[in-house]
Amino acid sequence: MWLLRPPETGCFDKDQRRAVEVLFDAVLPGGPRRPGAADADAAEYIDRLLAMGPETHPEIPSWRLAYPVLLAALDTAAQQAHGGRGVAELDRAEATALLLDLAAGTLPDWPTAALAQPAAFALLRAHCIEGCFGDPRWGGNREAVIWRWYGYLTPAEPFTRPTTATPFTRPTTATADRPGEDS
Repeated sequence: MWLLRPPETGCFDKDQRRAVEVLFDAVLPGGPRRPGAADADAAEYIDRLLAMGPETHPEIPSWRLAYPVLLAALDTAAQQAHGGRGVAELDRAEATALLLDLAAGTLPDWPTAALAQPAAFALLRAHCIEGCFGDPRWGGNREAVIWRWYGYLTPAEPFTRPTTATPFTRPTTATADRPGEDS
């Protein structure tokens, strides 16, 4: 039987981790009555996954090479578009606009060493979704917050974002209405 052995440390440095958190929050934003990527700590999933080896997933070595180039290219694009502010300093609307341009392949001065822009967006989006909806043992979907909100494996539980929480703090309470309701 194969057992998941999470790495002791992640793959990203502090700035890369923060950039991934901002980007993932733009991919799957939460609201007052629905959890999102920040609530699920989806960035923890990819940070842990990239620290594992190819025995876990054969594409990890290529992803491990792709992410630093991708994040640096997005940081440069953000700085050009937002007066020197990098990805980690963008608000959700700005990060969303950056990702829309990435998906459309319209970011200027994209490095040739990076994945093609639409493929880069697809990679970020896929890893965000995996980090939100996957098994919590892999590092994302913290405390099964999205599973519980959807009612997966158990009856659905309400969710309400605490008013004191910021998008990247760990909420301590969760109460609200049924899945599918707007924020």
